[in-house]
Amino acid sequence: MTKTVTITSDSNIAEKVTQLEQLFEELNTHGMVGRSSVVWPVIIRHNFYGEDAARYEYEYPRTIFNNIQFQNNIYVPFGLNRKKSDRLTFTKLIIDKHMAGEIDIFLYHFGMFLVYADYQSKDDFSEASIGKKRAQFVQTLPISRFLSTDDFITAAWSYQIDYRDTDIGEHRRNPSMEKVRILFDPDQLASWTGTHYSNADWVEPISGRFDLECRKWSEEKDPMTPNKIPEGWIEGRIILEESENGYRHYVCGVPIHAGSAIQVKFGDGWIAGRYEWSFDGKSPVRLHSGDDVFYINKEHCVRVRG
Repeated sequence: MTKTVTITSDSNIAEKVTQLEQLFEELNTHGMVGRSSVVWPVIIRHNFYGEDAARYEYEYPRTIFNNIQFQNNIYVPFGLNRKKSDRLTFTKLIIDKHMAGEIDIFLYHFGMFLVYADYQSKDDFSEASIGKKRAQFVQTLPISRFLSTDDFITAAWSYQIDYRDTDIGEHRRNPSMEKVRILFDPDQLASWTGTHYSNADWVEPISGRFDLECRKWSEEKDPMTPNKIPEGWIEGRIILEESENGYRHYVCGVPIHAGSAIQVKFGDGWIAGRYEWSFDGKSPVRLHSGDDVFYINKEHCVRVRG
C-alpha cells in the first residue's frame, strides 16, 4: 500500500526537499495505487516557432495530476511555495533529478505541477534564478499544458480526423469508431474543428463519414440530455378516473380543471394550450392552442401546473 506523502508547510526547507524526494521515489518504485505501472494520458504536440526552432508541448488532462495526488495521498498545503526562494529550491531539485535521469519527463511535469499548478513564472526559470546550465537544459524540454477533460477528449478525437487535400478541396473524414458513440456540444465541436452545427443541442459525428457529417440531436430526442420540466409544472400520462362527482382527468394525482393550462407532447416537441373536455367519460380531450384544436386520448404524455 502506498504511504501518505505530505509536504508540510510547517517543516523547514530541507525537510520539504526530503519529502519531495520521497514522493518521487514512491512513484518510481510502486507506481500508481493498486498498479505496478504509471499511466500518463498525454497528447504530444510538435510546434514550430520560426525556421530553426521547434518545441514539443505535452497536453495533459488536468484531472490526471489531481488524481495522482488523491490516489497517492499527496498533500501539498495551499500557499506553500509563495516564497520565491522556496519555489526555486524545489524547482532546482526537480530539474536536477531529470537531468540526472532519476525521474522521467512525466514526473518532471508532475513535480512542476505540485510547485506551480497551472502557472509557471518565467522569471523562476531564468539564468539568474536557477543558473546557466539549468536554464539552458529547461529550454530543451517539452512544456506542459493542462486541458479540461472535455477539451482533452475532444482533442484526442479531433486529431484522428482524416485530412487530405484533393483536386476539389480539403477532404475531412470522421474517425471510424465501431463500439463507441460520442456526443459533442455544437460549440465544443466547432472550437476544435471549425465546423458548427446550428439548431441542435448535441451533435454526434457519424463514424467514417465525409465532411464531418453529424447527427443532430434536440433535447427532446436525446436520451442523454435531461428533459427539463418547466418550474411549477408536472409531467406524466393523463389518466381518466371516476369518482362520486363523475369523471375527471388526472396527471400524477393532480386533477385537471376545464380551461387549465396544459402542454401536450407531439413528436419531438410540446404544444401549449388550454384543456377542455365534455366530461362524459368517452370523448377525447381537446387542446385549444390559438385558433387550432387538437384531440388526445387518455394515457397521452402531458404537462400541467402542479
